[in-house]
Amino acid sequence: MSQVLYWPGRTSFYPLGNTSAVCLTEDLPPERNADVLLLGCGDPRHILYTVYADASISDEPRKLDFTCCDIEAAVLARNTLLFTLLADHDGSEDRQTSIWNVFYHMMLDEASLSLLIEQCRKLVLLAESMDSWRQGPYSHFIVMCNSDTLSEIGRFWKLWLGTSDFNTKQTRRFKERFQDGMKKIRKSFEDCRVITSARSAGPLAPVAFDAVAEQFELFWVTGLTNDGWKKTPSAVFKVVQAAHQQFNAWSKAVVRRVRNTSASSASFVVRMYAGEALAFCRALHPVNSPNELAMHSPTFSAPWKRTVVQLDNASYSPSAPSPAPTSFDVIETPCVLGHLGLHNLLLATTPLLRHSPSSTLHTKTSFRVANSPAEGIMERVCGDLSTISLLLGVVPSTNVSRFTTYFNSSVILSLAGGCPFATQHWERLAWKLVGFGHDTNAPQKALSFSPDQLTGMLFDIYLRMFSDEDLGKRMAAMSLDEPHALYKLNSLSTIRYTRRSFALLLAHIRTRVHCDWDRVMDDLHTLVLQNRTLINGSDFYQEMVTQLFLAGFRPSWLSPLAVQELRFEEDPPVFRQWRAVPEVVTVVLCETWANFRHNTFACISASFGKLEVSGQGENKAAVIVEDRTGIKGTSPLIVSFPILSTCLMIATGGTALLTDERWVHVLSRAPTSDSDTTDEVHPLVPPTLLDETDQGHPIHVKMDESNTLVKTLTAHLDIVHAAEQAALTSGCPITVEQASLDKAKLRIGEYQWIVPFPLPVDITNAKLRIARKSKYVEVVAPMVLALDDKRERRIAGNFRMTFDSGVPTLWGVHRVNLDRCPSFKLPGGQKAFDWLAPHINHMFSKRENMSRTQRVFLGRIPDTFTSLKDSLRTLLFLATGLVGETHAEFALCNHSRGELYATILVTGVRLDLASHTVVADSWIIPMSDDTLDGRRREIPPLVLVKTSTHESEAWRHLLPLFIERCRTWKHKPNCEYLVHNSIPLYPNAGSDPNKVPWCSCGMGVGTEALRGRYGSATAKYATRAAISPLFGVPYLEHAGTVEPADVPPAGPALTRCAACGKGDTPLSKCGRCKTNKYCSRDCQVKDWKTHKKNCVPT
Repeated sequence: MSQVLYWPGRTSFYPLGNTSAVCLTEDLPPERNADVLLLGCGDPRHILYTVYADASISDEPRKLDFTCCDIEAAVLARNTLLFTLLADHDGSEDRQTSIWNVFYHMMLDEASLSLLIEQCRKLVLLAESMDSWRQGPYSHFIVMCNSDTLSEIGRFWKLWLGTSDFNTKQTRRFKERFQDGMKKIRKSFEDCRVITSARSAGPLAPVAFDAVAEQFELFWVTGLTNDGWKKTPSAVFKVVQAAHQQFNAWSKAVVRRVRNTSASSASFVVRMYAGEALAFCRALHPVNSPNELAMHSPTFSAPWKRTVVQLDNASYSPSAPSPAPTSFDVIETPCVLGHLGLHNLLLATTPLLRHSPSSTLHTKTSFRVANSPAEGIMERVCGDLSTISLLLGVVPSTNVSRFTTYFNSSVILSLAGGCPFATQHWERLAWKLVGFGHDTNAPQKALSFSPDQLTGMLFDIYLRMFSDEDLGKRMAAMSLDEPHALYKLNSLSTIRYTRRSFALLLAHIRTRVHCDWDRVMDDLHTLVLQNRTLINGSDFYQEMVTQLFLAGFRPSWLSPLAVQELRFEEDPPVFRQWRAVPEVVTVVLCETWANFRHNTFACISASFGKLEVSGQGENKAAVIVEDRTGIKGTSPLIVSFPILSTCLMIATGGTALLTDERWVHVLSRAPTSDSDTTDEVHPLVPPTLLDETDQGHPIHVKMDESNTLVKTLTAHLDIVHAAEQAALTSGCPITVEQASLDKAKLRIGEYQWIVPFPLPVDITNAKLRIARKSKYVEVVAPMVLALDDKRERRIAGNFRMTFDSGVPTLWGVHRVNLDRCPSFKLPGGQKAFDWLAPHINHMFSKRENMSRTQRVFLGRIPDTFTSLKDSLRTLLFLATGLVGETHAEFALCNHSRGELYATILVTGVRLDLASHTVVADSWIIPMSDDTLDGRRREIPPLVLVKTSTHESEAWRHLLPLFIERCRTWKHKPNCEYLVHNSIPLYPNAGSDPNKVPWCSCGMGVGTEALRGRYGSATAKYATRAAISPLFGVPYLEHAGTVEPADVPPAGPALTRCAACGKGDTPLSKCGRCKTNKYCSRDCQVKDWKTHKKNCVPT
């Protein structure tokens, strides 16, 4: 096992989440079918909401295939029960209410209990075997991944059904036990307010504190959500009522989808697997021939079990008629990261991601609020995030884009004084394959390192992975203030990794990195042996060498010949009956311990039961008859672990014990349960090493002096064609410029090449190595590791979109179905929306707020990102009426060039529930000459949102993303994006109104309401867009507070001079349109070139 085996005791139980449901297809183009893997799936609301909110571009919705893995079979039994109840839904409100009660309530009324028993009776019969389930009425959309899952799920249905046979005494006792359990819950929280579910309220979290705390107390008193309360409807009642309405709407969407799904179409499938998440991921890896890792570390279904994962051949055999997915477009891990460890999870799931720019792995974890934002993320990834991402081949999208369209509600909780989350915040990271926009048909570009630098970097990762063994860090934590000291000590006490984790990480890195690995491993062994920082480092050395061998790192001193020579030299009694001794064996301990000369082993498998042994020597095999009662039973504990056979040959203290077969057995392979044999194991695939002939020249990575940060990336380009070689050797000028965040454009005379890099680089500071005789050029570029500290102006590359099989794919901006987002409007009294202004202002980090303050009082120009956010703030404040009158018509204007380049019409403001933010339901209209005629008089005077030249270029890249994210129409075969092979169109055209950056495919689509409001000429050129705040990334920068009191509101010409921006002087209206205001005649004359295009007499 790569994760730590904890003693069986109280475990966390996650039947429901305390955050909002998310749309699992939000990162996928609407044309793509969705294969989704949910690990620790727990809460089925994600599936319900996805079916409800998933956008469709045709009458036929996309195929949705969900694979749900949870170690708690009870959760899967409850979820399967829910889906079958929805499949049998008769459409009545009473039935829907009963389904709500069965799903949420601890105490059931007669109608709901009757429904539960009736459904369990039906399901128990279907769960008798895989054949009976396949022949049942639900098998076309609910699939069991193996017979063990069906058996475990069916066991809970039997338990629930069994309550119907209780006599009066049993019923009373059963109810009393429930009530006693509820009393214990109330008592354990009687001295505190439980507000964890306030996370689901998003920006309204502070408003929801009282309601969720009261609801928690009432639920654990009554066992009900809100039924039976005799009070006047309160805030709690309204919250539950809203949740009930959502649940009903989502359920009805699932009912419609299930009824339109057949065995042949399979447009909606939910697959269930009961077992441990990492083991299931390993089982889904491509099957290969048995190897040492599978023999000595089989993939057991769960900790404390010896059942090897065996998936159903009817679904997972390559010859299956409709094979189940083994690679996925989306992998969601809502609750498993905290105890599994980030690297364990990434190593298990990354190989399952489909090779596509839209494929996404979501992780959710907590980060410490530290002095530096980077400290929290470094604790989790065991190093610099960009460096680790380069090694793993996946990167959080926000680490590249530097913004997010999700609002992190835990930021509010962190900033709220005295709240229980003041020392940490939660972050949902979307991991993407590196090389976004590169050729998806080609493998990821290989990397190369110098051996010394790679060794130093890997050793630094090793020290961080096992920092719990670093006594110095524990002592340093004691010097912190109490909250941070407790958090740090608790973090150091949480052990997430074993030496197998480190070995598998190195094996993964070797698949991506060219280097002298023999030298690297020899030097790494030396560093580990000499290190005294980790107090247990040397104790784990034998285990680390064993795990490295199993992962494919085989030192010369451990060859089969060397093992046999040592055997004949030492003549160990334990191997005297063996004809040939392998490099690795498995030790099995039964109710005993062994002295391995102060060596410790944590990569162990354990279970309770009876060990049955047969055979002798290398043919000895063991089977464990498991005791299902586990630690509560009377069966002995049986532990096994792999070890190098040479370690047993030279052991002295444990030799006698190793030959006492009452307590110890040494085997050629690990024991499994009585229902398994390791011959049937689906083993891990040995690392596929890089083939230099296929990869070409790798990207060379140069580290800094500490070997923790990447300093430069070097791309090598061979000049192969005769004409190009002639240009190179003739002395033509050679230049390089930034083509995108991770691409450079190299020019040699009239010839040019696009040079890709795996992650963003700074081409403006790149150097060229030119070999005119050898006919190659190398681009040496610094890797971009930090935010825009130099306040450079160009940020357009942060807004990224590329093609995936001819379909535009987004990066960093999630998709949203606007028609599924509830709309809202500020009432006359805005007290109920006091949360909105702070929410929008949370776009700005502390640094950005400081920059805005300096702009007002010192005249300093903020960086482009801050200016862009200010423009978004202006638009959202005015569209919602937060600063007075509501305005719906805006124009983006490059004030330095006097160009209006886009009209934005806001027809509504909606709540993006899953992302905890607001979105302006908008229509974008170009300001090109051919679109102005006929609509000048249809649109009222526009509010000008003034932008600089660099900000105008950023809007050119951002507007196509806002349009694409809410698309419900198909791109045409002659789409301008495809014709020009560019998104956006005409990059670097800035604010030129005649160079429209978005395609025309969506113009005039769905504009009926717009046509009635403004006119046909306006509607003809309008394209729908979803405009939302762009928030900072908490692990990159400290989150900002609410709007500083000293910074004036960002209102445009309505509250300030339309030309110079002054707002502290009397203003006069334009005499023609009565809209724009000016502080002087000079300003009005100066602004006329821009203003005359929209100055319509009133």
